[in-house]
Amino acid sequence: MSFRLNTPYYPIPGSRPEGTFGAIMEILLKTRLKLHLETRRELYDEDVNAYLAGLLVSYIDPEYLQAVSEVLSRSDLDLYHAVDKAQDKVQVYWIYKANADDLLVSLGVFRRIWQEYAAELDRMRRYYTYASEYQRRIYGKPTAVGEIQVKLAEGQKRYLTILATARSEYLHFLEQIQNEEMRAFSHRLARMEGELPLKAKWDEFLDAYAAWLKGSRDPVLRQKILQLVKELEGLDQTFKNNSVISILDHD
Repeated sequence: MSFRLNTPYYPIPGSRPEGTFGAIMEILLKTRLKLHLETRRELYDEDVNAYLAGLLVSYIDPEYLQAVSEVLSRSDLDLYHAVDKAQDKVQVYWIYKANADDLLVSLGVFRRIWQEYAAELDRMRRYYTYASEYQRRIYGKPTAVGEIQVKLAEGQKRYLTILATARSEYLHFLEQIQNEEMRAFSHRLARMEGELPLKAKWDEFLDAYAAWLKGSRDPVLRQKILQLVKELEGLDQTFKNNSVISILDHD
């Protein structure tokens, strides 16, 4: 079954976020129909649809990616240390929520076979459970967001299946952003003819980044891109690296 989007979207910097949200919501709803996992079929989870759509919109926003990168942990031990250093319940909640959300998106969108990642699935379930509990502690009662997080913890297979099926449509957003960035890079290069060191560095970066986008996952290439990013930040104050780093981290 194929479907066409009826809602226009413009997932590039400066676009209207509500248009992007509506398009992603439509992707999720039509995916659920395709999978026979319609809202209210087995349980009430219209609220989860809105949560997922909002989360996917966030992952197109470089400012959000920058903020969330500061609290993401690669292991339970790292997260424990981050929680131990947190100043209050709100920070603890944010740490658990951000890590659970990132695992959800990483497994559902950026991993082709999410079922193979048992440890990550368990971490996601626990982090959503903890986030829900801290929502209750902060407000002194169960909250709507906390209830959504419980649904995501208990129904992780259901929602990961939905995201995995919607992956190709959602990735059109990332593809458009990448294309927009590459066009911006090209325009910027055209204005650099008199700045040979900077232009040479941009050429080197674009060659390496293009190789990564084409599928190379050589760790040496990744380190080279990261080093070039640092050098470009020093040479070009207008250079923004958020989306580049997020793509490297999620692949």
